[in-house]
Amino acid sequence: MFVLLLAFDTRTERTTRTERDAFEYLYHKYKDLLFYKSWEILHDYMLAEDAVSEAFIRIFRNLDKIEDVDSPRTAAFVVTIARNCALTLLGKANRESAEEALEETADPLDIETTVLDALAAEEVYALLDRLDEQLRDIFVLKYAYDLPHREIAAQLGITENNVTVKLHRAKKKLSELMSGRS
Repeated sequence: MFVLLLAFDTRTERTTRTERDAFEYLYHKYKDLLFYKSWEILHDYMLAEDAVSEAFIRIFRNLDKIEDVDSPRTAAFVVTIARNCALTLLGKANRESAEEALEETADPLDIETTVLDALAAEEVYALLDRLDEQLRDIFVLKYAYDLPHREIAAQLGITENNVTVKLHRAKKKLSELMSGRS
C-alpha cells in the first residue's frame, strides 16, 4: 500500500491529500474483498495479489469517478475492476498453459484443437476489450458468472431493464465486431 501511494505521489503532484485519504480508505476497506474475488477466479495466491495490485492502480486512475467511497455503487465499481484484472490475468495464464500443452502434445489433432481453443479465447478477450467498460462488465457478469439480471442490476446500481438493454447492446456490438463491421 505504501509503495502504491509513494508511486502515485511521485507520478503526479496533483494528488491532493483528500484523494490520498480516499484511496487509502478504499484500500483498507476493500483489499480483502478484492483479494477474495480475485482468488475465486484465479485460484492462485500470487496471481490474485497481482490482480488486486493492478486493480488498485486502476482504481486510483479512476478515483474521480467515485463520488461516495461508502456507497454500494463504489463497492460494485471496485469489485468489477478487480474482476476484470483477474480475468485478464486468467486469460494470460490460460494462453501460457495452452502454449505449454502445445509443446507437450505430440498428437497433431490435439495440437490443432489446442491452438484453435487458444485462438478463440484470445479473440474473445480482444473483442471484449473493445467494448465499452459498462457493456463489458454486464456481459462478463451475465455469461462468465451466470448472474441473473436482478443481481447484475444490484451490483452495478442500475435497473434490471437497463441491464437487459445494455446486454443486448453488448451482444450486438460483439456481433458487429466479429463480422468486421466495426
